[in-house]
Parts: sequence; C-alpha cells; structure tokens
Amino acid sequence: MAMTLPRLTADTLRTGIFEMTGIAIEMLGQTREAFLQYSPSAAGRVAVLGRELHLREKRLTDHVAMQLREMPWSLGLSEHLAFIPAAMERVGDSIELLMRCIEGIHRDGVPFSEKATTEILTLFGREAAMLQEVSAALQARDRGAIPRIQAAGTALQALCDEAALHHQGRVIQGVCTPRASSIFLAMLDDFREIERYIRRMTVDIEKALPPADASQAVA
Repeated sequence: MAMTLPRLTADTLRTGIFEMTGIAIEMLGQTREAFLQYSPSAAGRVAVLGRELHLREKRLTDHVAMQLREMPWSLGLSEHLAFIPAAMERVGDSIELLMRCIEGIHRDGVPFSEKATTEILTLFGREAAMLQEVSAALQARDRGAIPRIQAAGTALQALCDEAALHHQGRVIQGVCTPRASSIFLAMLDDFREIERYIRRMTVDIEKALPPADASQAVA
C-alpha cells in the first residue's frame, strides 16, 4: 500500500531547497578546510553530508513529481523550483570530486605553488558567496540576488580561465609537476561545474519569484 505524503506547499518546497543549500555550503566549507589542513575525518564528514544531500534530493524530487501528477499547478510559480534539488545534488557531487582531489594531494604529497593555492582558495570563497546568494534568493525572495549571482558566475569562469593560463606558465617553466598539473586542472573543472549548476538554478529561481510590485514603479 502506497504511503500518502502530506501536501507540499510552496513554502515547504523552498524550505527543503534552502536546507539542501545549507548542506552544500557546509560541504564546501569543510572541503576548503581540508585543502588547508587535511584530515581523514574531514573527508568523512563531507562524504556523510554528500549522502544526506542525495537522500534529500530523492525525497524532495519524488514528492514534487508525485504531487504535480496528482494536483497540477498546486505549487503555483514555485513549480519552477522542481528541478533545483537535482541541480543542488550535482553541486554536491562536484564538491565531493574536489575532496577526492584534495585527498590525492595529501596522500601523495603533491606540491602546490603559493600562487596555485591562492587561486584555489579564492575560488572556494567565490563559490561559497554564490551559494549564500542562492540562500538569500530562496529564503528572502531577494530578486536582486539573481543578477549578483549571474555576475559572480561570469567573473568566476573568467577567474578559472585566468588561473588556467597562469598554470600553463608554471608548467612551461617546469615549476609544476605533472601530477600537480592534473589535479589543479581537475579542480578548476569542478569549480566551473559548480558555477554552471548554480547559474541554472538562478533561471528557475527567477521564474518562481512573484512579479515585482507594480506600486514600486509608480513615481
């Protein structure tokens, strides 16, 4: 016998996604700390958070899909948020890939230059700020967060391109080992992937926001 789920409201859907965003932010912060000072327990915490994110995505996505089949339009504009849990799960997957790179760095004693370390830490900070803006857009329905996230994403992709160019110079100069090169470029790809999924989320979040108050436009 199928279990009857409580009706999902627009607010409970937003809350569920907001909580998933918090998990992703915590995963990113733990991964950054592991990059600075690795410990097996840090990797374990990120893995646990990743499993929690996967579980929440499945439950929330299944709940939304079931309800929309039975009660179309029951979520109103928030129906546009239906696929954000899956996108947030992909963010978590990319963070776990970052952690695997970090495990390799510390397990194999892979040297990173001061410049490469600074670039990676900058990317961690930029993406944490973007996820915080996603939280603001969801919780406070802050329409102004959307262009800020999009601008930050464009800047982050440019920063990845710049970091890759600097990296090429280090390789040519012979100051970067092949193993370090492989890991650094993989981390850049992971940061880019996180940004791409965040950018996709902003499109759906913007669609789910109510129209701007017309009275604000009156002089």
